Amino acid sequence: MIVDWKGINCSLDMDGKPMYVAKKGAAGLNRLSVFLSAAFLAVLMVLLPNCGKKGPPFLTESKLSLRVDQLKGEWKNGLVLLKGYVQGEDKIISSVTGCRVYHAWYPTDNPPCEGCPIEMSDFKKINEKIISGDRFSCEIPGVEKKGIHFFEVRLMGKDEALGPPSDKAKLRIDD
Repeated sequence: MIVDWKGINCSLDMDGKPMYVAKKGAAGLNRLSVFLSAAFLAVLMVLLPNCGKKGPPFLTESKLSLRVDQLKGEWKNGLVLLKGYVQGEDKIISSVTGCRVYHAWYPTDNPPCEGCPIEMSDFKKINEKIISGDRFSCEIPGVEKKGIHFFEVRLMGKDEALGPPSDKAKLRIDD
């Protein structure tokens, strides 16, 4: 129950004592100030995390959808021959301009565990014909270090657009 108690609107409890006291007309002002404070805080939270700087404009990286499957490697006298299959449309396959070969090496007495991540590094960029029909092959000279070698290939298209990485090919050189 709200009564006028000494010129002030108030609610009384069961014993007739005031529970809530507010001056006449002040309730509307309280709601407005709470709303404005909340709006101000919301705007402040949106604006503060931004520093105002913008990065340089950039073009999105163009991608190639072709991938080398079933990658295998053979080694003979310092030369690695990588072979595999390419899946995709003939039109897209004809746009391949080369590939990037990634490589990792481990000594034979300390190979990576099965399922452990293998950190590949950029090894060679090959700008020549590497696809014939749906077959991929490329030669990589200068691989003479004994140990376990891992290779991965990404096909390159126009403007050096890269396709997804192939499976890793494991090659053990003991000679």
